Amino acid sequence: MRRTVQSQFATVFYGVLFPNGCLTCCNAGHNTPLLVGRSGVKRLNTGGLIVGAFELLTFDEEVVQLDPGDLLVAFSDGTTEAVNSDGEEFGEERLLSTIKINRDLSVPALLQSLLDTVHEFSGGEAPTDDRTFLVLRYSGTSQT
Repeated sequence: MRRTVQSQFATVFYGVLFPNGCLTCCNAGHNTPLLVGRSGVKRLNTGGLIVGAFELLTFDEEVVQLDPGDLLVAFSDGTTEAVNSDGEEFGEERLLSTIKINRDLSVPALLQSLLDTVHEFSGGEAPTDDRTFLVLRYSGTSQT
């Protein structure tokens, strides 16, 4: 099947994290990344529509202040849309619960826990869509 240029689009989450913990970000139609901290959960959904589908779009930015220990978790839809043998989706709430339960693990261990939990939920079946994560823990500014 041949696709035309007009049918091409992408979702994007873009962020710039400064050493002082200031995160400037924009979400263009991507699954809403989660900012999980000791003070709660913030969904980073400020932005706009998908990129490439419409002409002359503008995108809003959001600025949030991260505290030491805060986690930023971005994920693909193959994660939350993974299904179990009953046809039930993994969903964002299970994802968030897994993050909260394992938030004190190292970033690599948290990432592995997320992947393992989705895999176990789906009965070990091969994914039908990618399961991609970005996990970032803000450690705070360095003192010199």
